[in-house]
Amino acid sequence: MATIKEIAKLAETSISSVSRVLNSSGYVSEPVRKRIQKVLDETGYRPNALAKALHSKRSQTIGVILPKINATSSGDNIAGIDQYFANNGYSIILGNTNHSIKSELEFLDLFAEKQVDGIILIATTITSEHKEKIRKVGKPVVVMGQSTTDGTPCVLFDEVTAVEEIIDYLVASQHRNIALIGVSESDVSVGVKRKQGYLNSLEKHGLPISADMMVNGEFSVESGYTACQELYEERMQRPDAIFAANDKMAIGAITYLLEHGFKVPEDVSVCGVGGGNMSRYYNPKITSLVYDFEESGKTSAHLLHMLIEKPDLDLNDHVSFIPYHLEVRDSTAPKLS
Repeated sequence: MATIKEIAKLAETSISSVSRVLNSSGYVSEPVRKRIQKVLDETGYRPNALAKALHSKRSQTIGVILPKINATSSGDNIAGIDQYFANNGYSIILGNTNHSIKSELEFLDLFAEKQVDGIILIATTITSEHKEKIRKVGKPVVVMGQSTTDGTPCVLFDEVTAVEEIIDYLVASQHRNIALIGVSESDVSVGVKRKQGYLNSLEKHGLPISADMMVNGEFSVESGYTACQELYEERMQRPDAIFAANDKMAIGAITYLLEHGFKVPEDVSVCGVGGGNMSRYYNPKITSLVYDFEESGKTSAHLLHMLIEKPDLDLNDHVSFIPYHLEVRDSTAPKLS
């Protein structure tokens, strides 16, 4: 490969001019810039990444902390983040936490040590320890999926309003005994806000709120199955509709119902959140709140990139809400009288 000195000789210019073009810094006249670029293209010259990073004081890498690397939502998030940053000359490093708060905190330290230019935290929760780590990390941080109270910019779905909408739909379909399969309230967005949307809708329609109709899972198909089993075998009331806080738990609930002689949706309507391929191609196709996780990834990447490029930019307390929509499929239907 040619050296920078040889590039300058071939382009009939100075080494400093070639350096300015390579690092997008300083003035170079347009004719000279074109000559340099032509030689770079012809020789296939690529600057040493480490040398460029030392010169610009940037690593051109982004740390992404995610809760579950094999989750559909995580894959879509990463696709959006990677597409945006690849188009802007960055690479991403992934930190998979398996829903461990301890691992989230450790990755914040690790990525700071690795000199990444910024961090996207797809958080399971935001604790006082998270806030302290983010304050000390010394890098721009954007949080996805959870609200922040320390000024860190975040990207969210309007969980409460979205769930109100899907429960309103079930009520309009004449369902009156609507159960919730939620998750632990340590996850504020899913465990607290989605539950609040459920409760808001029941209250709005004057329907009874019963602890017997609320159980928790752990995001997985297996936990959805077990939660549905608890509803039908250990609780006093039997639901005519089930809202699960994600599509995997909805699939688990449907599996239990079908195995135990119930018809979906004729006997019980079941719906979830996510709207990805798993729910779209399951039989029956699952009615779901469709969240555009890839778009949330792109939006988070764009916010972080702005903070990297403009360190004085004030995005304190900024919140971006990502659109969603309700997609009615085959797992729900009006209740038969």
